[in-house]
Amino acid sequence: MAGYAPGGRNSHIPACLECRTRKAKCSKTQPCAPCVRHNRKCVYTSRVSRTPLTREHLTAVETRLHLLESVLGKIFPSGEMQNISRELLAGDSPENLISTNRDHDPLSADNCLPSDGLSFDDLSIAPELQNFLPMDMEDQKSKFVDNYFTYYHTLYPMLHENTSRSMQRSQTNSPHWSVLANMVLAFGAWLSSDAQQGLDKVYFARAEKHFEKTLVETQGTLTLIQSLVLLSEFAQKQGSPEKSGRYLGSAVQTAVALDLQMEPDDSENKELDKEIRRRVWWSVYCAESCSAKIYGRPLLLPEDALITVRPVSNIHENTLTFSSTSFPPHSDESSIYMGLIQQSSYHRLANKIYRRILSRPDFTAQQVQEVEEMINEWHKGSSLCLQVTNPSSTPGWYLNARRRQVFCDRSLRLLVHRPLLLRWLKQKSIDGETSTSNHPAEIQCRAQGLKIARTTIDIILDSFASGRYSKLTFSFTLYALFHALIVPLIHVKADPSAPSSISCMQDINKAKNALQSLPCELDGLSQSFVIALRQLCAVSFQAVSGYKEEYPPLEGKNEIKPRDIRSSTNNIFGNQELDLLKNENLNSSHDLDFSEWLHS
Repeated sequence: MAGYAPGGRNSHIPACLECRTRKAKCSKTQPCAPCVRHNRKCVYTSRVSRTPLTREHLTAVETRLHLLESVLGKIFPSGEMQNISRELLAGDSPENLISTNRDHDPLSADNCLPSDGLSFDDLSIAPELQNFLPMDMEDQKSKFVDNYFTYYHTLYPMLHENTSRSMQRSQTNSPHWSVLANMVLAFGAWLSSDAQQGLDKVYFARAEKHFEKTLVETQGTLTLIQSLVLLSEFAQKQGSPEKSGRYLGSAVQTAVALDLQMEPDDSENKELDKEIRRRVWWSVYCAESCSAKIYGRPLLLPEDALITVRPVSNIHENTLTFSSTSFPPHSDESSIYMGLIQQSSYHRLANKIYRRILSRPDFTAQQVQEVEEMINEWHKGSSLCLQVTNPSSTPGWYLNARRRQVFCDRSLRLLVHRPLLLRWLKQKSIDGETSTSNHPAEIQCRAQGLKIARTTIDIILDSFASGRYSKLTFSFTLYALFHALIVPLIHVKADPSAPSSISCMQDINKAKNALQSLPCELDGLSQSFVIALRQLCAVSFQAVSGYKEEYPPLEGKNEIKPRDIRSSTNNIFGNQELDLLKNENLNSSHDLDFSEWLHS
């Protein structure tokens, strides 16, 4: 027995059961001297295993408990769980209780999870929970994979579908592939309208556990980068910006370490391999570009001059295979890669502008016009700008890619106008009307920014009213609405008595009413934006009449409170500037620090 060796007595080792019962002096050997002398069986009790009293352990226990409650709630939807709990505490056996419910909801062995490379045995959750999943998991997993490639992949085409599906069927046991496979299932479950509640989080937890096992490996792979991007996107939608940032930062570092930002000049790699590298790089590039702007942090991407890799090609999937010896000609027809091509090209322009704003936030009216002209020139030179001529016959992924690009463009334009607006607000709060703020160029810029914001608000609210929005792009739509609402808010705050304030308040009031009719079940990032948008509306009403607007709490089990979204010190969720705008006294330099809004 480990720890019980012949020799001297050890005061830290308990006595054997016989010696403790007879209160004899135990030699604490195996067997001990008294048991040998009296020919008794010498038995030692096992050491008591104590759980660590740490926050990490408590969080893991809470996660397991929440998952168990969710699954049991599905098994016993009528609320009989309370009666079962009381009967269990009264002494009835679990076997009898389970057997009484089999007539209503059979749980056969065929309905449990298969014991394969992607089984729930790898989950860090209670083992007994695995037997309470009333579904055919093989069919369900196949459905989740279909969901991923039907909805998510068509908007974010980072994987090679044929390769991924074949690896799913072969149940590859590669550590990196296990992470990716679980993330495909996680997004597929998240996009499923009838998926069991919480199953997407189960797959996400499995992916995270597999990822922890890969940390000891030093060599990165394309599969690992793809997994990290999906981990980051899912964590972001769960309202975990810091975790999302860590995953995405690792993806960028690994991609740069593999030189994905450089066009390969070797002739050994197949054309499909080279194209997949391009798709992965530009997917990482777009993900990091969006994340940096949302959370107001500097870009982790290399300078544009160091990026030599070619853009993704607009081709159909079946025209380029592993057996292809030459690259197929580019297609003029629409493909799922058009959105990625346009996004990566636009983000290269946007990142140049974004770095200028971060380095010099004191934009002048002339500089704003110059940037506007840069954006307009990009639109003129983009041969693959997504246009919708007949929405009724246009695929859903095409419309989603189009809306994403429109809102991305409008958010960038509003971001460019914001420094000028904030400086105007500062001057109005300190000196009233000044010669600078009355300059025709300044007035024209403010009017142009208000026009962009008003059009953006109308487009978004119309999509809400008609139901033309996607679960995949909903958070980004709310992000664009946030940028747009800041503009009329600044106009109202700068001069509440101006005639234009009436139309500005009408825009804000329309947005407020639309927010009250949003669906209850929102992902974490969308809930964060809704909270920030409600605060913008409340500040606007206070600026006009001192009226304090009250909102009902967001519904759903995943409700996020304002305190839950303050983890990052430099993002649009810090609420510091919103508090400052509520303050009527804006004369101190501290109260005029709008850096977090500017950098959001």
